[in-house]
Amino acid sequence: MLNKNLLKAAIVKAGTTQEKLAENIGISPNTLSSRMTGASCFDTDEIDKICEALCIVNNSEKADIFLASPSQFWENKNGNTKQTAESEAI
Repeated sequence: MLNKNLLKAAIVKAGTTQEKLAENIGISPNTLSSRMTGASCFDTDEIDKICEALCIVNNSEKADIFLASPSQFWENKNGNTKQTAESEAI
């Protein structure tokens, strides 16, 4: 799960904009926006291109941005919220 706030901070730190980043990695600004809001997911090629464009080389930073912990709860197709097995063990 993406940590949108860390990605936004990395974009600012790199001195660029979401629009310029989208152009740089070969996707539309709307596609980048939908990926950042969680409507769809980045693929591994896009993640590699983003990291290159934003000069993110530290694997820990990459993981913090692109592998943020998911919620301890998930919603099934019926709209019922359940606790994940991982959070039950805590």
